[in-house]
Amino acid sequence: MIGIFIEPNKDLKKYIDKWKKKINKKFIRTKLTSHPAHSTIYYANLKKDKDVLKTLETILKTVNSFEISVNKTLIFYDDALTGGDTMCLLVNKNNKLFQIQKKIAENLKSFIKKNSNSNRKFTNKTLSTSVKKYGYPFVGKHWLPHFTIGSIKDKRNSSELKQFVKERVKFTNNINYISAWKINGNKHILIKRFKLKINEKN
Repeated sequence: MIGIFIEPNKDLKKYIDKWKKKINKKFIRTKLTSHPAHSTIYYANLKKDKDVLKTLETILKTVNSFEISVNKTLIFYDDALTGGDTMCLLVNKNNKLFQIQKKIAENLKSFIKKNSNSNRKFTNKTLSTSVKKYGYPFVGKHWLPHFTIGSIKDKRNSSELKQFVKERVKFTNNINYISAWKINGNKHILIKRFKLKINEKN
């Protein structure tokens, strides 16, 4: 599996890691907390890694650096991917990010491995259609860009989740790189960071 990520700056990463540590200490069974702090742009089972990287480089060398903001906590209750309640920090609506995702998904869909989506079953038609077309269920307007903290099951009434929902957050993050990662279960290996063009307005 290949993941295309944006990574948080120092302050945002510190906040994410603080909450990862907190729920790991409190709950025995958590998911996603061992993953490096990131926001997923695209994630799929792709072939021809070298060609994928060349394609990404061609796309991203024309992309200007940009800024995102985060000022809201969010919980995906009954997350379709984890089966638990997934704690996240929501990225404010950003048209640039959606444009980048669409361009990446359109250009990488030809590298999707055959039958790689057979284990991904979604009752939601939008998610199912996205998987069939792009190998990833969250491409398009239904995508909610976010930084994941972790996923917890059967702990909906815990004080930690109640506190998290009430948290007030405010972060800005300049995106100067987009990174590609090789993913096998919980193991994430950085393949390459692609430097974006310097935006004089940032």
